[in-house]
Amino acid sequence: MTKNINLLKYESELWSKGLLHIAGVDEAGRGPLAGPIVIAAVILKKEHLHENSDLKKELQEHYALINDSKKLSEKKREMLYDFIIKHALTFHIEEIPANKIDEWGISKSNQIGFFNSVKSLSIKAEHVLTDHFPIKAMADSFQTNITKGDSKSMTIAAASILAKVHRDRKMYEFHKEYPNYGFDKHKGYGTRVHRDQILKLGPCKIHRRSFEPTKSIVKSDTS
Repeated sequence: MTKNINLLKYESELWSKGLLHIAGVDEAGRGPLAGPIVIAAVILKKEHLHENSDLKKELQEHYALINDSKKLSEKKREMLYDFIIKHALTFHIEEIPANKIDEWGISKSNQIGFFNSVKSLSIKAEHVLTDHFPIKAMADSFQTNITKGDSKSMTIAAASILAKVHRDRKMYEFHKEYPNYGFDKHKGYGTRVHRDQILKLGPCKIHRRSFEPTKSIVKSDTS
């Protein structure tokens, strides 16, 4: 097939053991100062991906493009998002908003998002591939944690695309509501422009008040 076989190493090993429903999980938005963290879980169709699959050329070419979302242009991510949504066996996208991140902390928020995204799949996963982070509430035998997994597993890469595009679209929506912060440009990350606007305007509803510099600004306003 015309696709990156190297990205199917982990999936192929699990398929060879008789496990068919392999979920990939990844997140977007762990580090920004504003907006949600978004976690996606997805199970791709084995019949589309195994070596002897007789797919149409167009589908082969699309699967060949799936990779770590950070390595793709926004245009390719958008196109692949729609492709994955259409052709995946099942998927689920989970959002943890800023106020919950402040309440739970980023690590717990990540864990809750991972767990909920996998458990919310309409077809039960038989094994989960994660990008580095283990899911603490799930058995070790149920998961494989892969460092830089979004560049080593097609299933994790697909999840990374779903999470990234979903979050970017969300930040474009927030930009319409809060146009003075530049969310359409930096997506909530701590760029110099974004930090300057927080200092100038103060935080808005979607800023994470437990993250600096927002934390210090809020503290000074209440002291």
